[in-house]
Amino acid sequence: MWNLPGAPWLIAHKSMLPVNKPKLFTICGQDYVLWKNEKGEVSALDNVCPHLGAKLSDGWICNKTNTIACPYHGVEFDGEGRAIVSNEKISKPLAKKLEIIVQGNWIWTYANTEPRIPIPNAMEEIESEGFFAGVSGDFSIKAPLLYALEVNHDYNHAKATHRDLFKFKDIQIDSFFHEDYFSVVNVRQMREDNTFTEYLQNPLLLSYPKSIQAVAKNYFPSIVAFNTVTPFGNVCDVFVIYPESENKTHTFMLIYRPKSFGVFNLILDKFLINAGNDILKQDAHVIENLYPRFEPKMRLPNEQPWNWVRKLYFDWSNAV
Repeated sequence: MWNLPGAPWLIAHKSMLPVNKPKLFTICGQDYVLWKNEKGEVSALDNVCPHLGAKLSDGWICNKTNTIACPYHGVEFDGEGRAIVSNEKISKPLAKKLEIIVQGNWIWTYANTEPRIPIPNAMEEIESEGFFAGVSGDFSIKAPLLYALEVNHDYNHAKATHRDLFKFKDIQIDSFFHEDYFSVVNVRQMREDNTFTEYLQNPLLLSYPKSIQAVAKNYFPSIVAFNTVTPFGNVCDVFVIYPESENKTHTFMLIYRPKSFGVFNLILDKFLINAGNDILKQDAHVIENLYPRFEPKMRLPNEQPWNWVRKLYFDWSNAV
């Protein structure tokens, strides 16, 4: 099946949820509402009010009770889906709860399906080694999950899709290791010379050498942690995807920089986040404009990770 039932999906970083503000999100064809209270506690319910079907995400959060109020009649629901009517709580949940797993700052879900593989411990490791700079993207791509998986494991596409951003002239995979639902790719990316104007337009290019050494750790199916060695230390871009519907995929990027640079933190973070936005938009543009899929009539070098993720996807889908 296209939504990979039983897979763990990273759906948000806590920083993506404003305090006491409902956030609509869709996963596996179902709309839900997320909210975070002042204590940092996160709740998630089906977005459909069980009374007359209003969108709970259009409502508001009641701070004292940590409930969400329906925008139509003001009926409140707690994080378990129980309604409060005339100041009395109905014991039986009426709004369906989305089961979420909050690990530190990261919010995961199996989309109310039976877990098939464990949640990877990747994010704890990443945060222990860097500083959180922010989030890029957080938008929907009009393309199926498979296309998003492919582009995140396609090391050839950066030469063309991101040519204006990085000017890669050659990309080589030095090693590829995989075991079960985890893989590691060691890759070298060789860049052309940048002009003075290009450096002015994108000062972040100053931090990238002519030959970039990078390590990508891939945790099927939700995240790819792309670690790049720069003169300032290791920068980690965490590419995240989850299926909204059969032909729509959500994407965002969590960015971790190597260390604190004092007053320059805000400047560096801005450049990193903007670069992440450009990368995700360029990837989205390419896969949204593909013709209907057919069997490839040619092969390219460096396709081992691409083949690996496709095999996992089809093996999982066929087993359901």
